[in-house]
Amino acid sequence: MFHQPLFTLYLFLQFQVFIFLTNRLAFHPRFRVFETGWTLSWTSFTLAVQTTLTVFLGRSWDFSPSDWVAIPAGWKLLTAALALSVIGYWTEFLFWLLFVKKPVQSRLLSSQLVKLPPRFRPPLEFLKYLGFENQIYQPEVNEYEVFLPHWPKEFSGLSIVQISDIHYGKYINLDYLGILVAVAQKLKPDLFVLTGDFISFQKHIPAMEGLFKKLKAPLGVYALLGNHDYWSDGEGMRKALEEDHIRVLRNDVAMIKRKGKTLALMGVDDLWEGTKNEAPLLNAKGDAKILLAHHPDHFYLAKKTKAHLQISGHCHGGQICFPLWGPLIIPSTKGRKYVEGFVREGDTTLFAHRGIGGYPPIRTYCRPEIVKLILRS
Repeated sequence: MFHQPLFTLYLFLQFQVFIFLTNRLAFHPRFRVFETGWTLSWTSFTLAVQTTLTVFLGRSWDFSPSDWVAIPAGWKLLTAALALSVIGYWTEFLFWLLFVKKPVQSRLLSSQLVKLPPRFRPPLEFLKYLGFENQIYQPEVNEYEVFLPHWPKEFSGLSIVQISDIHYGKYINLDYLGILVAVAQKLKPDLFVLTGDFISFQKHIPAMEGLFKKLKAPLGVYALLGNHDYWSDGEGMRKALEEDHIRVLRNDVAMIKRKGKTLALMGVDDLWEGTKNEAPLLNAKGDAKILLAHHPDHFYLAKKTKAHLQISGHCHGGQICFPLWGPLIIPSTKGRKYVEGFVREGDTTLFAHRGIGGYPPIRTYCRPEIVKLILRS
């Protein structure tokens, strides 16, 4: 059985189903269950079911093509359903890639690694001997120029610096974050946006107090709460940000004037844990519109509000990525569509930030980033 090519193909299909279910279920805790417990429960359950099915299937079929005809109809249906589900997933993705996704006019103006002192040594350094360097301490500063359909010329050149998904903790500590905040301030944007997931535990809120106080921009500093902030203490995190004069947008709109025109900076509350009230955003009026959303899955709302641009985080760019395969961790119902970078559907563009931290504290082929966007008409 083990030497049969069909057995290798079967395991590959099972792996894809496992990743699909993990991203859809394991990273979406329910019933206020702690995320790690929920994730371990779902992944263990899924692996147990898959292993059990494989063992019983192996008793009926040696995975040779000639023996396929003799196996019971139930196992034929199971293996066919497995293959069709994977084919269906990739067919739908390829259709989106070829016919729905539109080209985005953007260019990378500069990309620089932040130089950190030698004291920052990544955990799990042994991974480099397996060909997977842990890039958790290799933050990039990426500056993009992006041309948006119908973007008003009065706001052409508007610059935004985004910080997202810092996930404060043992490795993403104040020493490290202080360096990144100083780097972000040197970019001197027109406004800052902080798109959620600052903490993972309530006890970390005091560390956030004053962290972003040094961020200053002519048009202000705006923030969202992410799912991890709500799981920890959303109200406490909001107060900590507002005490540093950062406006936290929760289904409301900041109106920004420039050269006689108005930019509606819309902030939607967290997709999983926030208050569901889209009316203020759907009724927002502005010559230019930007939607801030922690989850890129809110892209449907950006299109409904006719936003020119949505700025999001949450998916960490996949965080653990592999050559050829790409991202492994994608907590999105849209699969790998909105995992990172620029996407356009119709006249609405999405930018998904790779974030700073993540759990576990591992990043492979997916460096953390601070991003500056320069918007052009």
